Amino acid sequence: MLVYHGTTTRRARRICREGFLPRRPSRRVWFAESRAYALGRARTQARRSRDRPVVLTCDIDVQWFRGRYGRKRVLHRNRVIAIDGPVPVAALRSHPFAGVPTTPEELARWLNDILGLKPHKGVGRRHPGVVRLSEWVNKRLQSDPRTRIRPRELFLMARRWLGEFFEGYELDADHLRAFRVAGTVELKIDEQALQPAPREDEALECLDADGARQRVRGLKLLAKLRDPDLFEWCVLCLGDEAPTVRLAALETMLRCDDGSPEGIEPLAASPNKRLRAAALAALARHGGDDAPRWFRRALKDPSPCVRVAAARQLDQLDPTEHRDIFELALYDPNPDVARTARKLAEHKGYAKPKW
Repeated sequence: MLVYHGTTTRRARRICREGFLPRRPSRRVWFAESRAYALGRARTQARRSRDRPVVLTCDIDVQWFRGRYGRKRVLHRNRVIAIDGPVPVAALRSHPFAGVPTTPEELARWLNDILGLKPHKGVGRRHPGVVRLSEWVNKRLQSDPRTRIRPRELFLMARRWLGEFFEGYELDADHLRAFRVAGTVELKIDEQALQPAPREDEALECLDADGARQRVRGLKLLAKLRDPDLFEWCVLCLGDEAPTVRLAALETMLRCDDGSPEGIEPLAASPNKRLRAAALAALARHGGDDAPRWFRRALKDPSPCVRVAAARQLDQLDPTEHRDIFELALYDPNPDVARTARKLAEHKGYAKPKW
């Protein structure tokens, strides 16, 4: 199955060396059938770590992993896959860093990624060594366009011409990594602290239960525990057969700081007004630049409960910039919609609208 994994540049390099490893705070490796969804999650991670987003293309055999780890440790629902266990490098369709950088800008970025340096503190594109390295690469390619410059060779040439940046590092040319040399510190590791909390295990068992009430309880427990993968779990549950579970997933998404509209959009046209209300509210909250469109759609819905749900998310918008949206809510014939909009416009840190 062709799937995608959204991550950051630094994490992607580690994945290309070690494979996909479940690391805390997350206990699983996540994949999506939608590249757009994976890109959205990659951008969220990149924003948090001040890195660049990367989407890795992979081949995953879900049945093989279920045979290896067990059914409960490999979940596949709503075009999202969660694997509780390592996924080898062989799953990558292609190495995302196979291309050789040629310009000084690309080479400087490449070296800063390897050395783990911030761009403003690391190698600059105007450094004589970077310029010389770029000239060397381009001359090799001009003399023989079919030549292949191995990343290891480029790495060693960079060490020759930019030696001052490699001081204090141990080099691993085969895997294109440089590790800062540091003194050893003896640490006492609490093995019990590395084990999942009992409440977390209880939540995951509930999510895998046969009863819809138990699955809803599992989502609520994960929300209370502030699970780092809460939004991913919600997307996974959007494919649940029970409407109550899908509704709980959409309502839980409103408590997530970051999200992506991918996977929510199909439910925005649901004939079930409660599902439609929760879906449009989630899209209004996590729709990004497209959020105003979802607000307008929700506030024009014939069902009052849909309009109320959207009005409760109006604190995401500036009433001055989106006056037309606030007017839809403020002059809604349903008093609950108008009252909610009025409170958010006047008491959520905004200036009182002059309407």
